[in-house]
Amino acid sequence: MEFKDDWEQAQRRLLAWWRCEAVDRACIQVTAPRDGVTPRPIADPGSVEAHWTNLDYALESQAERIRCTYYGGEAFPLFHANLGPDIFAGFLGAPIHFAPDTSWADPIITDWETRPRLELDADNYWWRLMIDLLRAAAGAGRGKWITGIPDTHAGGDALAALRGRQELCFDLIDRPDAVQAAMAELTALVDPVYSAFFACVDWQANGSSSGWLPTWSTGRCNVIQCDLLALISPAMAERFFLDELVVQARWLDQVIYHLDGPQCISHLDWLLAIPEIRAVQWVPGAGQPPMRAWIPLLKRIQTAGRALHLTVTPADIEPLLDELEPAGLMLHTQVDREAEARELIRRVAAWSCRR
Repeated sequence: MEFKDDWEQAQRRLLAWWRCEAVDRACIQVTAPRDGVTPRPIADPGSVEAHWTNLDYALESQAERIRCTYYGGEAFPLFHANLGPDIFAGFLGAPIHFAPDTSWADPIITDWETRPRLELDADNYWWRLMIDLLRAAAGAGRGKWITGIPDTHAGGDALAALRGRQELCFDLIDRPDAVQAAMAELTALVDPVYSAFFACVDWQANGSSSGWLPTWSTGRCNVIQCDLLALISPAMAERFFLDELVVQARWLDQVIYHLDGPQCISHLDWLLAIPEIRAVQWVPGAGQPPMRAWIPLLKRIQTAGRALHLTVTPADIEPLLDELEPAGLMLHTQVDREAEARELIRRVAAWSCRR
């Protein structure tokens, strides 16, 4: 790979991580500005929406970011085909709006009796745009980067965007049959959406893939999640949203669950009971203590036999390695210089041996 000279070595460690094993140390993904590379200016596409939707800009800007980045340890060049967290609702007809750092959908289910059927339209603008972006990125990135499967937010998160989160929470009590009928339609979309996504990145020819997190593996790999869980009880979550998550997990070959924020911790036990979920990404969320404050939770996940992916500050790494098993542990961070990245990898190897 052009921007990752030690890719074969990194692959071995990444595959061991999925198995909750360690080749010789905990996995560390550390990036830094590449020495001796000056970023080239990228022409502004002219509007906030164009920053998200202009394919030429998306390709050029991400290619430049990748060219200018040093990928240390198990870090690797990953193209993030991103149209924001509500884009699945966009595929089903919801209007999408953009801000500099996110996007959102206008709900289109205002009345359960007259709601549209939740099905893919091959001519939907947002669907065509995502497919075009994935194909273009995969074609341009051959030998240079891996094109990740998009941040999908299917199932419960898609229904929350289509209906409105507050309204959907009331519906779980007032209109459970309507919610379950809509979830059945969304569950039926897992296969056509994932089949199209993975075909675009040509996973069969490569024999491997990655989600939007840098969690490469052989086979079909992706992140699944349901951030709506933060607003509801475990009993409600299992009743309405478990089946769709299981369908996603079984469709894939390697699955990491994105557990986002303290409000989702109450759901951890039933999520860990899904055997296809082999890894967990824990994200404490804005305003929460640093990663080292969550060691009891992280040990709980490791004890359940799941790998961990943690985005951390460099200062978090030694305290975490003092407490957590290096096998199945992935630490993702960034530093200011290549030399710092290399030194951090050396220290992780030494700290890993202390357990």
